[in-house]
Amino acid sequence: MSQTHSAPGERSLSKSIFYGLLLGLAFLGSILFVKALLLVLLGAAVAAGAWELSTALRKAGWYVPRVPVVFGTVAIMPATFFGGAVWQWGVTAAMIFFLVLWRTVHLLWERRESITQSFTKSIRDFSASAFVVIYLPLTASFTILLLTREDGAAWVIQFVVPTALIDTFGYLVGRKLGKTRIAPGVSPKKSLEGLMASIVAGVTSSVLLMVFVLQHDWYWGLLSAGVILLAAVFGDLAESLIKRDLGVKDMSTWLPGHGGMMDRLDSMLPAGLV
Repeated sequence: MSQTHSAPGERSLSKSIFYGLLLGLAFLGSILFVKALLLVLLGAAVAAGAWELSTALRKAGWYVPRVPVVFGTVAIMPATFFGGAVWQWGVTAAMIFFLVLWRTVHLLWERRESITQSFTKSIRDFSASAFVVIYLPLTASFTILLLTREDGAAWVIQFVVPTALIDTFGYLVGRKLGKTRIAPGVSPKKSLEGLMASIVAGVTSSVLLMVFVLQHDWYWGLLSAGVILLAAVFGDLAESLIKRDLGVKDMSTWLPGHGGMMDRLDSMLPAGLV
């Protein structure tokens, strides 16, 4: 019996499929039975992503306090679920303020640099902390805000499933048949063939969910597919650009076959926002 092996530097296809299905089942189980469980699942996933991104930024020279970011990320999910938009933005602002205060105290404690260098570095670090908060927990919290609707669980499924299929089919078809590169300067493996597969998967799943789950007209599925597709592709390319600027291939190796948690959240975050 012949066996197929991944080329050096490539992700394992079998592991990618297995852990992808595992994550999908965990999501469906949480939202279909007790939708509040999505708070735990999403909070853990985004907290892991925040740790990964903060670590990558620190290695590249931006200091982001990882522990406060993780705790703040976990806190914003229930705050949004139970307190709505007011608590969502309130906790976000408090997170940024606390991270700035944390870094200021840290710089004053060290006192290893001149005042000019410390000021320049602190502004850069403050910006990096604000970026992590806005890019991850704030963006993800809009999914929780959507979940608070009476039909929120159905709407979350409406964007999560097409986004997952857009990413999956784009990866599988692009890996096997992709020849025409669409953004070689940002993500060398993104191909036109993979994009076309993503479009077909996204449109088909979005229309079916819109008609049979949300019970709306089919053309709303087309509209939903269009905005989700744009958001998902943009999010994927944006994270590829971030990784390229930081000089990393994957944010981490926590998820076998996928890379890091950020490599699974890149498309979901902007899709949930729109």
